Amino acid sequence: MRIEPQSPHIVGYALVAFGALAAIFFWFVMGNVPMTALGIGIAVVGSSLAITPLSPVPSAIVRRMLEGSLLNIEAVLEELNVSAKGFYVPRPDGGVQVYAPMGAASIKAPPLDAPVDGLVTKVDGSQFLVIFPPASLLMKNRDTGNGDAADLEGAISEVLVEEAGLADSVKATEGRQDVAVEISSPKSGAGAGRVKAVMGSLEAGIAAAIVARARGRAVTVGSEEDSPNGRKRSVTLTLH
Repeated sequence: MRIEPQSPHIVGYALVAFGALAAIFFWFVMGNVPMTALGIGIAVVGSSLAITPLSPVPSAIVRRMLEGSLLNIEAVLEELNVSAKGFYVPRPDGGVQVYAPMGAASIKAPPLDAPVDGLVTKVDGSQFLVIFPPASLLMKNRDTGNGDAADLEGAISEVLVEEAGLADSVKATEGRQDVAVEISSPKSGAGAGRVKAVMGSLEAGIAAAIVARARGRAVTVGSEEDSPNGRKRSVTLTLH
């Protein structure tokens, strides 16, 4: 028997109708409280099936949401005149934040327990603009692997390719102090101007956030370069 895509909804509606009728019958006709409760329970289960989406959120929508989140970040960077390369720093709660130096570029990464006193925080005498990057919430409660390069590549691919639809494939090669990421067919045009200078392109920034979380170290987007035909992007992530 072939089950059509809409079957869960049909079954849900049927259970709602059956449960409601059963509850009415056993309450008003039979006066049976346990059976009335059973009917209500069946109706609740049916309603849950009826409202369950048939498919997850399309990756195109996820991509547009991520792209849109960069617009406000660009405006803040422009307003505060921030253009120095930022550090992706893993936080104790599982998220990742970007510490962007205000003023002269900083060659020293903030510690992992750097304070967050608001939008602007001071660390060891230097001021940083604290930014929640698009990938910050994607990092929470995510298993980034057991530490080997294959798991790192898999974690980057899961977000960029499967969840966000930002690339066709990803390759990652880890060195002692950097990670080289090759992104095939990057699809986002977001990440230009100050955002690109501070955080990298959208794809590079997400990869940096994943590496920072997986390795427990601050990460910067050292460099990124597109091939002449735009089909590949080579990104170097520097670990601090």
